[in-house]
Amino acid sequence: MEEFKKFLKSRRIALIISALYVGLGTTAVCSVYGSDLLYGEWAGYVLLITVPVTFISFFYRFVDANIFPILVIQFIMFIITFLILSLFIKKKK
Repeated sequence: MEEFKKFLKSRRIALIISALYVGLGTTAVCSVYGSDLLYGEWAGYVLLITVPVTFISFFYRFVDANIFPILVIQFIMFIITFLILSLFIKKKK
């Protein structure tokens, strides 16, 4: 557990960037339907910006209106995005 905390601490910037990027995309995917709470024109623009992480969940949202599978897909995308970003963003020593 201590190694996991050390891993996250050394990659804090990658964690913040991936959380904001995937979180914004998740909010946009969950706001696509007209009956959604945050429905608006902004969702389309955000989906264009976050296409790499919202592609699968965007199409799944139109197949099934249930939100829970979308959250699972986006969590998996968050983990993948974090791991990719942590390879490119290194902490300076």
